[in-house]
Amino acid sequence: MIFRIVWESLARRRRRKALSVFAVTLGIAVTAAVATLTLDVGDQVNRELRSFGANISVTPAADGLPVAVGGVDYRPAGAGAFLPESSLASLKRIFWRNNIVAFAPFLDVPATVEGQPVVVTGSWFDKVVIDDKSEFFATGLKPLHPTWKISGTWPADNAAKGMLVGRRVAERLNLHTGQTLTFVAAADSSSHSPANPAEFVVRGILETGGPEDDQAIAPLAAVQRWAGLAGKVRRIEISALTKPEDDFARTDVSRLSPADFDRWYCTPYATSIAYQIQKAVPEAQAQPVYRVAESEGRIVNRVGVLMALLVAAALVAAALAVASMMLATVLERRAEIGLFKALGATDAHVAAVFLLEASAIGALGGVAGYFLGTLLAWRLAWAVFGSAVSLHWVILPVCLPAALVVTLAGSALPLGRALKISPSLALRD
Repeated sequence: MIFRIVWESLARRRRRKALSVFAVTLGIAVTAAVATLTLDVGDQVNRELRSFGANISVTPAADGLPVAVGGVDYRPAGAGAFLPESSLASLKRIFWRNNIVAFAPFLDVPATVEGQPVVVTGSWFDKVVIDDKSEFFATGLKPLHPTWKISGTWPADNAAKGMLVGRRVAERLNLHTGQTLTFVAAADSSSHSPANPAEFVVRGILETGGPEDDQAIAPLAAVQRWAGLAGKVRRIEISALTKPEDDFARTDVSRLSPADFDRWYCTPYATSIAYQIQKAVPEAQAQPVYRVAESEGRIVNRVGVLMALLVAAALVAAALAVASMMLATVLERRAEIGLFKALGATDAHVAAVFLLEASAIGALGGVAGYFLGTLLAWRLAWAVFGSAVSLHWVILPVCLPAALVVTLAGSALPLGRALKISPSLALRD
């Protein structure tokens, strides 16, 4: 009997029921869209944030006190310790290897050109690395710094004479693309004395807004030959997808229990990835670049809070809309409720009618909201990231309970009003 009453109630006042379903659908659509974007494009958001630059720096563990200004090592090319270039393939063998977006080695050689001091930095521009599993990984400065502005073209790694010149160096020396420059390395008292001079051709003018504007960047192999340091690099910059650090990430690792250590190790914190890199390359010391990591963490946390507030606002608005519709229904059906009670219905029977009606509205709105939210996420992903999203059925079991909670919460106040209706007063009116 109750189900028949509920069915007939749903069949009547269709416009009001449709508005309730529409309100729930919109609230759940926002929830489903945010969940879908989080599952599908969360890594893409992190990759966009990776335009900040490297967030992990690797240097030789045996290196002495560095002499660096603006991130550039100004020691002579033969001074200090080095890392073997062959160890770079080990970076793709750690537990969080898939989180490493790009990396590039660097070898700095202080030099002069036309009487002006300039640091010549050897690095990879667009390099393919092969690990021991015969997997190919494209890396270098182009994927490491996708926002760098180049006037001209990127040099090729196999072109020994190609070079990028920083904007301030080009302005100071009035340089242009295609011009040939002769570099003289700074004096070096060590056994590794760079051959003098070295000629490079300007392929592009680099503008980063950072210390690179005062440098000249050439293929790593060419700089290694010039410096007499074949197969050696001074430092490595790594761009990795990381989780913003929390209080647990800042704890002293040496004091963690085995279970907590496994949890820390299996979480992509910048510190845990740096720890794994240090284990993979024993002669290296890996440290997070906290300025970059903290900036990314603040942005990710704020975006997460903003999305959570958006979902909460949508669900609250849906609950309020359901409450207004249900309250209007209760006021219209006072006589019906009074008659129902006069015929012997208890408060539980009255509550069951309204709760079943609200559940039906919630279930329909939850399913419709899931598909509408998926479509909305697909459109947003194409508009913002240029990629599609998948249909995640795992979100549907989340949307349905959320829709039921919204409708039941919105029905709480109207249901309380309905239970207080007196049969005698309702029938007399």
